[in-house]
Amino acid sequence: MDELLRVITDPVCNRILQMMRIRGRMTISDILKENPNAPRATVYRKVEKMLNVGAICIADTNKVRGQTENVYTIKNIFVSPKTNDESAKTVAMSLMHIMQLYDSYFQSENADPNRDKLFMLNHAVALSDKDFSEMVHRIIAIIDEYQQIPPTSDAKMRNLYLMSAPKGENNE
Repeated sequence: MDELLRVITDPVCNRILQMMRIRGRMTISDILKENPNAPRATVYRKVEKMLNVGAICIADTNKVRGQTENVYTIKNIFVSPKTNDESAKTVAMSLMHIMQLYDSYFQSENADPNRDKLFMLNHAVALSDKDFSEMVHRIIAIIDEYQQIPPTSDAKMRNLYLMSAPKGENNE
């Protein structure tokens, strides 16, 4: 599970997984078209790593000029810990990764939170499981819509984190 978590938190792998989630199936060529600045070798390496940890699988193959081209799809993007200890470790590793990103950002001479629109929101909502799931699906649909906008010359890559956490010990 540690390797799967490392792959999911890798920025390049995460971007590829997001594209696959939106488009369903993708070839290496598709990924490279969507990321023209990504080195071909890096994309191949990341796809191989995702394949090895079970995050994606080969859904189909195409014949292209006598060569076999794999078509990939997401197999398992959810980390499902089997115990509370594994769950706690997964949350801690994810939060540490986010902290490392912020630390790296703030160590940069060019860090400007206002320009880069850094923010953190915390909203407590009291919803049924059904309503909460519906809200999360709507948020994801909005993000998916914006992810499909082709990047412009002034586009900046930004990470959005959507987390759900219990209110407290008694969850009241």
